[in-house]
Amino acid sequence: MACCPCWEGVFGTGDAKLELKNRKVPVSALILGCAPIGCGWAGDVPESTAESTVLQALSLGIRYVDTAPWYGAGLSEQRLGKALATAQSTTKEQVAVSTKVGRYMVTKVEAASHGTRVDSGYDFNTENYHNNVPVWDYRKEGTEESLRQSRQRLQRNFIDCLRVHDAEDPERWEEACSPDGAIAVLVSLREKGEIGQVSLGFNSVPYLMKTIQKYPNGTFDNIMMARTWNLLDQSSYPLLLECQKRGIKVHLAAVFCAGLLWGQNFFMYRSEIPPELTEKVARWKELSTSYGFSLPQVALAFAFLPSCVERVAVGCASPEQVRGNVELCDVKVPLELWQKAQASGLLPQHLQISE
Repeated sequence: MACCPCWEGVFGTGDAKLELKNRKVPVSALILGCAPIGCGWAGDVPESTAESTVLQALSLGIRYVDTAPWYGAGLSEQRLGKALATAQSTTKEQVAVSTKVGRYMVTKVEAASHGTRVDSGYDFNTENYHNNVPVWDYRKEGTEESLRQSRQRLQRNFIDCLRVHDAEDPERWEEACSPDGAIAVLVSLREKGEIGQVSLGFNSVPYLMKTIQKYPNGTFDNIMMARTWNLLDQSSYPLLLECQKRGIKVHLAAVFCAGLLWGQNFFMYRSEIPPELTEKVARWKELSTSYGFSLPQVALAFAFLPSCVERVAVGCASPEQVRGNVELCDVKVPLELWQKAQASGLLPQHLQISE
């Protein structure tokens, strides 16, 4: 049974191949994904739990955190900023923070004047915490306002990595790519030393591909992508190959399919799971345990196979989830496991994995 019905179309027959190396995953390569502490798909997370989640990650060696204004309409950034403020100064100085632009917050009263730019596409459970309403804006002024608010919530001026977030429809993409749009603003901020790196944070492979192809090499330090490089879906292979060619590092998210590969009845933020995926997960679990590994360990190891993958974001809503993710690290899956996955049709033969 093929995990992607269009393998030939995805992987093609060209000479260029994605460099895939079987490697041990260090804790330092993890990103603490802070969307859950903004009361998103994890449900209502108390503030004390949010703080202890961040501090647990720092205590276990995670030194990179990712957030966005979109997560909880500012709540994730606010909670992350408070938690980092309580961390020991030496640890806090070592932590890299990435956040995103493309949306800023207004009050419910102000939202009426923003018309179709009011962005209510995701229902975060934040009614009890604030009355913020997200407004999407990838123009110069909107980008600058987004960053100004983020700096205030995060309680820091320098942002290590700033990502253009969700510019995945024609109007938003054109605005972000305009001469004075978000991408140009971020490049200027990097030149002035106000941010460390310029990045994109999209789910759409086609929009990521056309964006990095539009700009010269060196524009983007890295990209963050989700959902399309994991044990169940490798459709971002061409994008990873393009990043490899251009020297763009990749930060992956949703490598556990937002819960399904952790054994939860949850797939990509939805509770409806296609029957064919349930069968495939069972086959992956059987293969993993036959070699003495858990399914999440194998899922994380697979995410790190491409040499261009620098980091993987793991979303955590509690200290227990942080510990669970950290325990997946520092193991190396044998090459034979990947070869058996290919022989059984769980992975395509086109993937050339080496030690």
